[in-house]
Amino acid sequence: MPYLYSVAPAARLSLEQLRAAHATCLAALKRERGAEATRTLSAEDEEHVFALTALDATWDRLRGCKALWENAPSDVLLIRELPLLSQQGVLVMDMDMTAVQIEGIDEIARRVGVYEEVAAVTSRAMHGELDFAASLQERVSKLKSAKSATAILNAVKEVMTETPGLDSLLTLTYGKWQRGIASGGFTQLIGVLKERYHLEMVAANTLEIAEDRFTGRVASAIVDATGKLHAVINLMVDTGTPVSQCVVLGDGANDLPMLKAAGLGIAYHAKPKVVAEAPCALNMSDLRAVSLLLKYAPRL
Repeated sequence: MPYLYSVAPAARLSLEQLRAAHATCLAALKRERGAEATRTLSAEDEEHVFALTALDATWDRLRGCKALWENAPSDVLLIRELPLLSQQGVLVMDMDMTAVQIEGIDEIARRVGVYEEVAAVTSRAMHGELDFAASLQERVSKLKSAKSATAILNAVKEVMTETPGLDSLLTLTYGKWQRGIASGGFTQLIGVLKERYHLEMVAANTLEIAEDRFTGRVASAIVDATGKLHAVINLMVDTGTPVSQCVVLGDGANDLPMLKAAGLGIAYHAKPKVVAEAPCALNMSDLRAVSLLLKYAPRL
């Protein structure tokens, strides 16, 4: 059964305003696609307000509806099937600008003294303008021979701020689901989250370091869009998790294949290309919006 989920920061909308906006989206769905609302749950917490409605309509009839609410004052997600915490599930996230609020390679480059040239390439790669693997090799090559690699990585870890709501999402799913990071970033940084949240899977690149200097090379096979996709699929297969119980979040163009492969693929504060092509998008809310969906889904 499809569902419509509207969510917004409480500082942006009141629950009454959110309900009204949600009703407008439901009316558009009924008018344009003949979808009927069967039951609705709405609530608020300290940070967000939301409404979740079950729809009487086939998924094929509802696909391609994003234009109906592109000007809505809230985030609106059309969900094919609700993932349930009570069943085996998989949660996979991108690292940079999704799980944490930095681009790791850019912050390393800043401390090496090549920030401007590296950040320009990063931006183009994340917008889908460059081949990711080639662009990563180019950026990493600019770090070659930089001294004190360990100190530089530790300095980046100090500014590696978690995305709001990450703690609540990973705590909520701990012990219930398999959780992982699939990233074009680096294991040396992702290890912080892996240890803190006891993540079951990490698929990422590793910077090659020799005598505490960056060699300018990636020490492993590059994890690009295809590598991320395979990481998600392998985790589902290894755990016997159905697609409907797979949630994936990411912000860059190299996240699109894994977003599209998930039962619930969410572009998180993503680049325009990703928002346009991803199944769902959160542009206003933080990661607590996903926690709310998982927490309240069984009550609908």
